[in-house]
Amino acid sequence: MIKAILFDLDGTLLDRDASLKGFIDDQHHRLNTFLGHIPKGDFQARFVELDSRGYMER
Repeated sequence: MIKAILFDLDGTLLDRDASLKGFIDDQHHRLNTFLGHIPKGDFQARFVELDSRGYMER
């Protein structure tokens, strides 16, 4: 039974930017075979741009 639902609209429970940076770093490392030719900074910048803080079309 669900007792509560939490919404973190202002980012107080989760630092989304730090979580996303960690995810991007891990993804670039795991997919290095395919992404190794792309500098990590360029990959990270483009990923963040496309993510649009989670407001992109799905």
